[in-house]
This record gives sequence, C-alpha cells and structure tokens, in this order.
Amino acid sequence: MSRRVRTAFALVVLIGALGLLWLYEHKLWSTPETRVLDSLLEQTAAESPSAPFPEPALAPPLQASAAGAPPSCPHCIAIALIGVDSRLGDPTAHADANHVLLLDLQQGRITIVAIPRDTPADAGFPDTSQYNKLANVRANRGLQAHLATLAELVGVERIHYYAEAGFSHALALFRLLGYEQPSELLRVLRARTGIWGDDYHRVFMQAHFLRQQLLRHWETLSTPWGIALLRAGLGLLHTNLTAAVVLRLADSLRARGFPTDSSAIRIVVYGVPLHNAPVYDLTAPEVVAHLAQQLRQYHAHRASEGDAQARVREHLESVLRQARAADSAGQPWRIRQLLERTVLQRAWWQLSDAELREHYRRECVQLLSSAYNRLRRRDREEALRQLLLQEDSTEALVRAASP
Repeated sequence: MSRRVRTAFALVVLIGALGLLWLYEHKLWSTPETRVLDSLLEQTAAESPSAPFPEPALAPPLQASAAGAPPSCPHCIAIALIGVDSRLGDPTAHADANHVLLLDLQQGRITIVAIPRDTPADAGFPDTSQYNKLANVRANRGLQAHLATLAELVGVERIHYYAEAGFSHALALFRLLGYEQPSELLRVLRARTGIWGDDYHRVFMQAHFLRQQLLRHWETLSTPWGIALLRAGLGLLHTNLTAAVVLRLADSLRARGFPTDSSAIRIVVYGVPLHNAPVYDLTAPEVVAHLAQQLRQYHAHRASEGDAQARVREHLESVLRQARAADSAGQPWRIRQLLERTVLQRAWWQLSDAELREHYRRECVQLLSSAYNRLRRRDREEALRQLLLQEDSTEALVRAASP
C-alpha cells in the first residue's frame, strides 16, 4: 500500500469519526446497547443525591496506598477488564489480569478494583485441588462464570460490561496509545518479580496504569481523534462495549464534574490493603524503558525480545505452511483448524515490523476466507472481510499515533 493511499485511508477514518461525532452530539446515534444504558442511567439519576463535590486534593505522591475491600456501590455501573494469558495457537485462556471499574455516576467517581489472579474462587476443581483460583475460572468454566465470580468478589449484582484482551490485542492497544516499544510496557505490566514484590503489587501497578491512561486521554475522548481511537481499540477486543456506550458513560461522569482531581479515581487491591507502595509514571517512555531494563537485568537468563519476535514468525510460518498444503489438498476444514485461533488472537500484532504484520495478516485472512467459502460459511467469510478493513484502519491510526 503506497504512502498516498495510506494517507487517504487515514483521512477517510477521521472523516468517518467526525460524522459519528455529529450523530452522537445530535442524539441520532441510537442502538439497542445505548437504549439499555439509557435505562441504567435513568435508574441512577432517580437515586442520585444532591451532595456537594469534594474539594480538590493534592497531587498523589510517588508512593500510594490502596484499600483491601471494594466500597459498597449497588448503583455503580461495573465494567470488567480482563487480560488473558493465551499462548499462540492455544485455545486455553487463563485470566491473569482482572480489574473491575465501578463507575459511580452519582458522585462522578471511579473505583478500580484490582483482583490478584490467585484469589480463591470456584474454578470447578475438587476442593482438595490447588487449582480453584480466579485465573482458572475463565479457562475451565468460561466467560460468563468468570464475570459472575468477579461480581461476587466485588459485591455487585452483576458485571454490566466487559472487555477482554490477549497479548496481541494488548500490544496493538499500546501502539494506538502511542507507545513505540509496546512489548517493553507489556513486560513491565506483567512482571511479578524484578520490580514488584508480589502479585498484589503487580495488580496495583496495573490499576495505576489504567488510572493514568484514563486521566491522560479523558479530554480527547469525545474529539474526532479520540472517537477514532476508541472505535479501533474496541474493535481489537472481545467486548460488549460500544463506542456509543462508552461516550454516554463518559458524559454522565463529566456531568458530575469528573475528574475533579486525580483522587476522582480510587484504587482498591482486593484482599490486602497496601501502604506506601511505589507508583511509577507509565505514561513516560523513559520510565517504561528504565523499568524494562531493570527486568532484563533481573531475568538475564530469559529469551531476548529478538528471540520472542523470531518465535512469533516461526509460529506464523509453521501454521501458514500447513495451511497452504491443506489448501492444495482441498481440505478447508484443516485450514480452519490451523488458522482460526491465530486470526482470533491476531497474532501478527506481536511483530514490531508493520510490513511483516500486513504480510502475515493478509495471507492468514485470505487462506481462512477461502476455506470458509468452500465450507459455505458466508457469514464468517464476510466477518473476515470486515476484520481486514478494521485492521487496515487500525494500522493507519497506529502510524498517525506514533510520535
């Protein structure tokens, strides 16, 4: 794709975002999801007290604390953010990162409840087993059981919305946020040793990253550029959120003065209160680079980033080689077996080279699309066509977001 075509494509994306913004501002953007949200917001408004807003607090220190129990908030909108540890080609998805955002639309505040992966939970194993942990609920009992478990732990009736991401999706999101070295950021956020003392500190820092990103991008969220990024980000995730729902929730918070200051987002670490825990500014590239270097020194025996890139390419080459052979042999079912998981994971986003990403993306999608055509799965063939358009749009935004 030439530079001129790419530039034109990015302009089309931004023009589309302007049109969506106009629809949203004039209340013409109505979907079943927004109508459900309207009902939730009406219930919240009916219960809303006329309490004064708190005075702005001082900026948070370099060390911070976190409560160990979530607040009682039956009227809150609950959004679960789930990070799954799913290896390339592996259908098993352990929920290694679990954060529930409680949006208090009465007070204009957000509480992020960070829940460690090893929190005891019914994962469907015998009581004598050591596997009844939160991370295994998603893998062994499925998403709905996982969401019900999160709701029970946090103390809400249900999780209203969820968003789930794997390694590849997270790397794509970080690129959209403007990080030039997304793999370094992911390594820092996933580390349990080398920087933090344990999993409680790890989820605490993950929650602070979410907080920093919310505050950093809050003002641009409702702009055409922000809407374009929002739609691209949601398109990468397994989620029931839509851009319209997110913007309506943001409007409801903004109407209550959010964010009055940095204390408008509170962090709770489920199970154990933390005191004077270190907090790093992960919006600063130099901080992320320093922490990543610290991890490399601590884990000097582990594979380098170059080795990791090579492993991703080896995986992609292997499944494509087998898929080509299956295509020549007229075995569409075999192509489906080989490529469905890789495409669902969007494995190509683990590659740092944009041209390589495009190469592997297109061949994976083309082979799988051909297989669906032979299997007469027109619905999935069309879904792949839409995915490819979405991916082209996301790549254009990544280029525009790069410093």
